[in-house]
Amino acid sequence: MKYWIQRGLALLGTMLPGTNYLSRLVWLGCISVSLPIFLLGSAYLHVSENKLTQQFQEDSYASLLQLKERMENVLTQIEYQSLQLSIQPSIKAVLGQPDFAEHYVEQSEILETLLVQKNSGSLIHEVVFYQSASDIAISSGYGAATLENSPQRDNILKVLSMENKSEWVYLPSSAQDGCISYVRRLPVTNYGKPQGIMIFQVREAEIRKLLFNSGSSLRTQDLLVMDGKNHIMLHSSNHFLLGKPANTQPLLNRVLSDDSDTDRFIQTDDQGERLLTVFYRTALGRTYVSLMPEREMTSQLTWLRLFIALSVLIFLLLGVVLTIVFSKMAYSPIDKLLKYGEQLRNVGTTRTPGIKGNEIEFIRSCLTYLRDQAESLDSYVKKIQPDLRDQFLLNVLGNTLAIRKDALDSSCRTYGIPQEGIYVVLVVMAENLFKEKRFLPNEGAIIVFAIKNVMLELLEHCAPAQGFVVEKDEKEAVGIVHFNSSTDKDVITQTIQGYADQICEALQTYLSFKVSIGVGGQRESVALLSESYNEAKLALQYRLISESQHVLYYNRLAVPNDKLKIFNYPKSFELDMVEFLLQGELSAAEQTLVQFSLRVRASDSYNTAMQCYLVLLSSIIQSLEEMGYGVLDSLGDNLFEQLKARQTYQEVHEWFVEILFPMHRHITEEIRNNTTKLAVQRVCAHIEANEGLPSLIECAELVNMSPSYLSRLFKQEAGISFIEYLMKYKVEKARKLLEITDHSITEIASMVGYSERNLNRAFQRHVAMSPKQYRLSTR
Repeated sequence: MKYWIQRGLALLGTMLPGTNYLSRLVWLGCISVSLPIFLLGSAYLHVSENKLTQQFQEDSYASLLQLKERMENVLTQIEYQSLQLSIQPSIKAVLGQPDFAEHYVEQSEILETLLVQKNSGSLIHEVVFYQSASDIAISSGYGAATLENSPQRDNILKVLSMENKSEWVYLPSSAQDGCISYVRRLPVTNYGKPQGIMIFQVREAEIRKLLFNSGSSLRTQDLLVMDGKNHIMLHSSNHFLLGKPANTQPLLNRVLSDDSDTDRFIQTDDQGERLLTVFYRTALGRTYVSLMPEREMTSQLTWLRLFIALSVLIFLLLGVVLTIVFSKMAYSPIDKLLKYGEQLRNVGTTRTPGIKGNEIEFIRSCLTYLRDQAESLDSYVKKIQPDLRDQFLLNVLGNTLAIRKDALDSSCRTYGIPQEGIYVVLVVMAENLFKEKRFLPNEGAIIVFAIKNVMLELLEHCAPAQGFVVEKDEKEAVGIVHFNSSTDKDVITQTIQGYADQICEALQTYLSFKVSIGVGGQRESVALLSESYNEAKLALQYRLISESQHVLYYNRLAVPNDKLKIFNYPKSFELDMVEFLLQGELSAAEQTLVQFSLRVRASDSYNTAMQCYLVLLSSIIQSLEEMGYGVLDSLGDNLFEQLKARQTYQEVHEWFVEILFPMHRHITEEIRNNTTKLAVQRVCAHIEANEGLPSLIECAELVNMSPSYLSRLFKQEAGISFIEYLMKYKVEKARKLLEITDHSITEIASMVGYSERNLNRAFQRHVAMSPKQYRLSTR
């Protein structure tokens, strides 16, 4: 046993560093790794719990909105079918007829109509029509019968006792069949005692299958729907609550007492379980509620805790191993020296009888080992020297460091960079990368890397020039070309032009890159590279003014000052362009943009051109804001930053035509549609406030429109013409007066703005009887 313990200790000693201070360093490294990982893991766990809880809340709210959309679509479809059936001439004609029980042909036609409605979808179980004057009930499943003999007797009596004109309700016999009914009192616009009833019985199971099966992915989530009277219409798991008042359920009391349209909160049920409650209340009074137990979230957070704990443990073990390995590797030379020193101290003693030699040999061994390590370090420095040289050149180009002359001389000797001679800087940038589909937007470094390699290869065959190529800011490749001081200037110019042309041709042919090259002025020292680089960057700005040149020389682009003084901003083109955009004529706006650009480019100034484009953008945005408040919120990202990112004429032109102009048309159409709806709503409200007396001309003046234009808008938005809407309103008002007053027909006609003859015509058209017949049918 003792032997195995000694063997284990010896094996552990070989794994750990041989000296005490290195052993302490290993344990210090372990603690240094463990503590941050533990703290970061705890923080990450806390953040993850918050984010996951928030995600569950968002998922619950999303599933509730999805249920609301599907439910409203289903209910609206049934309500629309009921309305269409209720206003059919065959239905309206029999309302109020006492002898309808003897009209079997009309009963047969109505029965066929009900059967068509029933068979129009799988949701409808049965359609029932009841005519109160003759006490006849017609059912798509049973046919025509008197109320006493009809299977729908209890349902019809229940509807007759209700106050609302139309609503969803669980009727007595329909609920037993598993159906929820939509009832409507007839006629649709009646304000007194109903003359008939229309009942649509819908299979509750089919609605549940349609709504809940493809809904939330959380199995324990309960979804329910309450109607305007706070009765439970649908429930995803509990069928016994259908049709019952919601206030009988303690979990729904807080929802009922909340006045807001939507909210989310945590509450506790009778068993002490916490529930995430989310509700949404529609404009029609229906309320959608989601109840999700907290255990659904905690069960997933348990896996998250285990995952984080395992990750922390793995990183901790990895930190321990790496600390041990790198401690031995990093300090092995010192460890060797310490071992040799220990051997020197123990030479001649009984502790190391096998060691022979003298101190000179031990020192020689130490020096040999150190020389090997120095050669290895020197080899590593030579490998990374190109990167260091590029970093030095970038510092010189950017002039970010105040380099002293002695430091400049030392760096140039180290990296083999001539200090004297003639230097020319070329800046190469790819054009129209916004439409490049081969690379992602954040992969600009790959494009610059490819351009740099092409420039390096071409520079090797560009005698008598030599130089270097570096990458700057992952956006541009910078060529630093060097010539001897004795080189003729014409030769330098021809060589630079040929090198630039080769770069453009090679990138276009082999990589399908279209590039622009800015060429700075000639400098006689490496310390002046930043001046030539800045000139090359300024030359590239000329791309906004000229689209024909791809190699731009700074010395050839000098702009006379008098040319800038006579330039005037093309205001007329701006106004024409904004007007074309407001009218939706994008092609005309694009042509005006071309003329605007020609005037701007005549300034021969990048700053002037960019300022003109920014002023144009500001005017276009202002035209949108003048159409309605809140337009700026819908414009998305900063448009001015997007425009500034476009540096060539083609990029600026395409941005206006392909992004800004379509966005302007979309926002303009939305604003106009909203304005049209508000105008029609305002006219309808004015008609009701003045009891149907306003004329078309008066209403047109109210909304600042011409009568013909208002008539077309009204027909488009309301579905009927202005005259038809006004006639229906007056007929409804006259019907109400016939029911509740004893005024003569002539007086009533005068009160609604009609002659007695015109009132008779309107009644025959909309009610299919005269005013006198209608009064007799209601009394």
